[in-house]
Amino acid sequence: MKKILLTVMFALAIIAGVFVCQPAYAESYSPWNIDVTITYNGDRYVYNLQDNIGQFDDESAQRGFYLGKRGKAELYRNLIADGLPVEAVCEYMLPNFSQITACFKNVVKERKDATLSFDNSGFTYVKGQDGVSIDCEKLFYAMVNTGGRKTVIKLPLLVDKAVSVADLKKVTVLKGKFTTSYPSSGANRCYNIARATNSIGGITVGVGETFSFNNVVGPRNEQNGYKQAKVIMDGLYTDGVGGGVCQVSTTLYNALLLANFIPKASQHSLVSSYVKAGFDAMVSYGVADLTFVNDTAHPVYIKGEIKNKSVTFYIYGEPNKYRVERENEEQRDKFLTREIVDKVKYPELVYTDQTKVVVAGSDGVKTKSYLKYYDGDTLVETKLIRTNSYKRVDCIIARGEVERMFDGDDK
Repeated sequence: MKKILLTVMFALAIIAGVFVCQPAYAESYSPWNIDVTITYNGDRYVYNLQDNIGQFDDESAQRGFYLGKRGKAELYRNLIADGLPVEAVCEYMLPNFSQITACFKNVVKERKDATLSFDNSGFTYVKGQDGVSIDCEKLFYAMVNTGGRKTVIKLPLLVDKAVSVADLKKVTVLKGKFTTSYPSSGANRCYNIARATNSIGGITVGVGETFSFNNVVGPRNEQNGYKQAKVIMDGLYTDGVGGGVCQVSTTLYNALLLANFIPKASQHSLVSSYVKAGFDAMVSYGVADLTFVNDTAHPVYIKGEIKNKSVTFYIYGEPNKYRVERENEEQRDKFLTREIVDKVKYPELVYTDQTKVVVAGSDGVKTKSYLKYYDGDTLVETKLIRTNSYKRVDCIIARGEVERMFDGDDK
């Protein structure tokens, strides 16, 4: 009976409001205050707003010291909206906030992007470093939202991702390459090809820049180190300084086509033996150039290689959208061969079996040159890029006119 009476009295007391059920810690904090321990990797900083108000207590209304978390958040937003810096607002509303950031200054790291260097031997990459800074705004809200309760907060960070080596490798892929050979070329022509190739190899063409073959290679003259070799002039092969350089420009031209560029180039008067008709690129300093504009979003890198009497150019940069193939249509007018006898010009040719090629024959060719763009195995586009007409040159062979006489023993 006594227990029942006590139970009823307790219930009535609750109804009457004599007892109020509250948490045990209800009186241990003030909702306007901030009492936090901020940690990161073993380092700690204890911050209590009440301990830091001090001399600024008479500014409490403006600074919102005694506002609750919603009031503080609203004041913060208003000050930021006025254009004030985040750290300045945090310091204004939470005096000595800057001491928190100073405590964790070793966490802060400057962003350093990965870098690359390029020469004719290839690429060298240097690793970068992500930037790290303290997320002051996130820290402010984390502190304010504690509502005065003792709380442990992990220091919030902002990471500014640096350009990585992997990122750089994604935009330094092989876009296109092309090779031509010159197995029968003499020493001077081989030398000229190597010299011009080495001038170009290792070149970087920046975004929006124009590459000029003539500007890079320079004049093809003896002062610039070039030698006498066969060149095409006025529709004929003749000796000239710098012979072979056009094979370099032609090889580069085709590598650029396969790398998804369409350079500006001039044709030879005769078809070239080392490339399809309609895909040559004649250069002559001050007269004809090979140029292209890097219209991609990243630099373009050119590597040249001489190996086993062949020249190869490699073009690196951002990946191509499509795979590129070359194709041409030809109409050929076959050259004729005729023989001449000229004892004045060729006195060494006495007998009919003694001959000399005076003019090498070259077919007359009319061409249309196309680029075909493939997405996988699907042909996306066919683009006509050139129409050309090459001169026909008949082969002329000089010989002697005397028939050799043989006796029976010589049969």
